[in-house]
Order: sequence, then structure tokens, then C-alpha cells
Amino acid sequence: MTAASSRYVALPADLQTDRATIVSLWVSNLGHPERRQDKFDWFYLRNPAGLPQVLLAYALAENGVAIGVIGLSTRQMLLAGQPLNAGLLADFGVAAEHRTLYPAMLLQTTLRDRFLPQHGLIYGFPNPKSEPVVKRLGYKVVGRMVRYVRVLRSASYLPEQIPHLLRRAVGHTADWWRHALRRTRYAHDFHGRQVQWMERPDARFDALWAAQKNPAVLIGVRDRRYLAWRFEQKPWRKFRFLTLGAGHDGLIAYAVCEVVGKVLHVRDLLCHPDHPDSLNLLFDTLFHDAYADGRSSVSFEFLGPNDMQDALRRLGMLARDARNVFCTIAPARTEALEKAQWYLTSADEDY
Repeated sequence: MTAASSRYVALPADLQTDRATIVSLWVSNLGHPERRQDKFDWFYLRNPAGLPQVLLAYALAENGVAIGVIGLSTRQMLLAGQPLNAGLLADFGVAAEHRTLYPAMLLQTTLRDRFLPQHGLIYGFPNPKSEPVVKRLGYKVVGRMVRYVRVLRSASYLPEQIPHLLRRAVGHTADWWRHALRRTRYAHDFHGRQVQWMERPDARFDALWAAQKNPAVLIGVRDRRYLAWRFEQKPWRKFRFLTLGAGHDGLIAYAVCEVVGKVLHVRDLLCHPDHPDSLNLLFDTLFHDAYADGRSSVSFEFLGPNDMQDALRRLGMLARDARNVFCTIAPARTEALEKAQWYLTSADEDY
């Protein structure tokens, strides 16, 4: 036993009796103190997939004070038509005075060993500072969450050295030509389609989710219940649903959107596999409505099949940056999951 291992222990937390300790560790290590009580109630107590697991690390030499925390939420997913309850890493933090490698490794190791057998898959979005820890534990990069951006108002991105009026004129002209060229080359047929902005998902979302049958894709459940919890019921953030319908076929696509400043962020989307034009129609509407509302750009962070990424690029969405997604897989699931194409958006995170 090393000196470090004799000073710390990681134990399961009780969400009721340890609530104050958990929230206090979040506040001191993860920031945004005004959100932490709401995050606990929303993400940990009302998750439709069940109560998340939380581990606390204690410093034995300091009378057993809690110095670290990590959460694991269940994310219900589907692979080849079969359900999979994956584990989503969440809210990992260690007190500043204990940020040596051992306490962080202890929390991550205990969580992996305790819960991987029952989940089969644990994945997460560690920040760059946490990546060395998860790599040492055998987590592998499964892909990159790429942030795609479509600029709607070029003037905002031109050098500030250019005089304001000239910058506006040049930007407006460039935007007009770019949008006119796009309408000419990539005109899409909206005939028979119904577009609607909504505040919450309805029963049609369940039918759209039921139509997702690609056996090669690993995708998290996106039924009405999950989307309502994940977006409509989330405190401190405001989302709207853009829906695309097609008569008797019902809902054929949706996008969950959030406005932050001048940017329209697409936080989640899903398209019907029998309507290959739905992605184009969805983004054409987003570009039009975002521009009309004065937004400067549309952003979408995504890890998914190559054909969808190609379609985003054809829509004028440019890759700006990316971050790694890590996972560790139980041996019994390794072969199937290593062959899978992941489908991840912000809906699959804990933010």
C-alpha cells in the first residue's frame, strides 16, 4: 500500500443525506454556484433513466472530510435494435489542495470497477486537464465532437481595423451573394412540408424515435419523455423545438435550439431515415429564421456518421474546433461497440 492510498478512500454517496456535501464540492470545484442546487434536483433526482450514482473521496488524515466527487448517470441507448444502459461521466472534481494524481485516479478507478460491469459502456467528455487521468485508466477516444458553424453575417467576422460602415457594406454584399448562390445551387423543395416552432415535444416525437432502425449506429434514446426532461424541464436554460412535418408521415425531423447572444446553437436533432431531404430542409429553415431574427451564425456540435457530416459541410457548415469523446467498454460488449458508429449531440452530455 502506498502512502497516498492510505490517506484516501472513495465511497458511494447517498443522494439525500450527502446532498449538501455534493453541492458544496461542485460549487468549489466546478463553478456556477447559482446553478448547482437546480442541477442536483434536475439531473440527479428527476432523470427518467433512474437515479445517477455518485462517489465521494474522503481524506482520512483530515478526519474523513470529503475532498472529491464524481457522478455517473444512466444514458439509455440503442445498438442494433437492442437497448443498452450506458454510463455517462458527470461532475468530476477534486478540491484544489488534493489535486495530486491519486485522488482523481481513485475516484475514476472505483467508479469504473464498480459500475462498468452493469453498464457495459461508460463514456464522457473530459476536459483537456482530465484526459491524462482517463487515458491511464484505459479509456479510448471513440471520436471527436466537431463544432460546425454556418456564418450568416460576415461583417461580425471581418477585421476590426476595417471602418465600421465599410465592414457592414462588405459583409452584407458577401452574405447576399453567398445566400443567393446557395439558393440557386441547392434549392430544396418544401412542398407538402409543415414547419413549426414549439416550446415542448409532443406525441409525434415518439413515432420519429421509433423509426430509427440503423443497426450500425449507437444512439441515445430520443423519445418524447427524454427530450422533455433534457430540454423543456431543464432549469436556467431556454430551448425551442423546430419541427418539420410531412402530412400523413407525421414528424420527419426536429432541431432543439438555444440562442446565446448572436448565435443560434442546435443542441440536438433527429431526422426520419425515410426522408433523406429532411436534414437539408431543417437547416434551410434554421438559416432563414436565424438570419431574420438577427443572429450572426448557426452552430451545431456533433459526432456522427460520415454521411451526415458530409451533408453538414454541403450545407455550408464549417468545422471550427473539436474535442475528444472517451469511453471504456466491458469485454462482453467490446466487439459490437467497437464497430458502431456513434451518434452524439449535446443531448448526450450532462451540461
